[in-house]
Amino acid sequence: MEWIDTHVHISGVSPDGSVRETLAQDVAAVLDGAGVDLRLVVNCCEAHNAAEFRLMVERPEGVLEASRHVHGLARDLPGRVYGSCMVNPHFLDASLEAMDVAFGEWGFVMLGEMVQYMMDYRMDSEPVERLVRKAVEFDVPVQVHISTSNSAQGNFASGTEELYDFLALVQRAPKAKYLLAHFVGSPRSNPTVVEGYLDIIERELGGWPESFWAEIIHFHSPGVPVALARIPHDRLMAGTDWVGRPGPPFLPYGIVYGVQSAEQNPYPPGVASLVDFLVSAGASQETVLAIASGNAARLLKLQDVLRYGVS
Repeated sequence: MEWIDTHVHISGVSPDGSVRETLAQDVAAVLDGAGVDLRLVVNCCEAHNAAEFRLMVERPEGVLEASRHVHGLARDLPGRVYGSCMVNPHFLDASLEAMDVAFGEWGFVMLGEMVQYMMDYRMDSEPVERLVRKAVEFDVPVQVHISTSNSAQGNFASGTEELYDFLALVQRAPKAKYLLAHFVGSPRSNPTVVEGYLDIIERELGGWPESFWAEIIHFHSPGVPVALARIPHDRLMAGTDWVGRPGPPFLPYGIVYGVQSAEQNPYPPGVASLVDFLVSAGASQETVLAIASGNAARLLKLQDVLRYGVS
């Protein structure tokens, strides 16, 4: 089975400041232990204390350096790790130049994650519009942060505010393809968070647009059955926000975001558990395969995966 996770953050430097000299081998150990043909789409670690993130926030040249780190990992693990280009709209020229290198020379497959709440910008702005229009030129999707829990974050009062800000960007750049990061996964129910988001999208846009895709971060969330009922099944994929901390050795794939050990996880971490949650939520075998890899492979044009004949 092929499984593609479109949302992974990995830093080349540990929180204590030490360089991870064996990063590729340590990431490969996670891939090898997954029990499936696991592929990761990686951008730099977005934590405030991550070395690459600090560089791209502090100075323009840091934008390209952050992607250079991702490129190195993708180069060392070809066909297993793919690059996503995080940018900083406050350094617009440097971000545009980084996109030219990342997409034009290194073969990155996505723009993002756009972390507007951490970098203090609005999606509904001229610099972001410039960046997104350039993504359209390269025919790559744009991964946009929307709070899974609808929480206040940074300069946004809620995920709802983030969503409305994003929808204003869509009016500016309607030809782009948008991947809504960790959109499904809150533990809240009655109603689930994703219900409120979907109500807004349906009210503002008349339904789920053909240009939107959505990630599932927590497969045991009560929002998953809602997503299966209201989002087209060819528009859903795995985006678990797996991060390279703590470690190395890193935690196994399939761990819940924020959990610090496999023992603390609410279920046995692994793709098998994620598939079981999909089936329990009502997904057919065809839908499971689409969410596992087919949808992401088509969106990101991963020809090596498509050759497997994914559903």
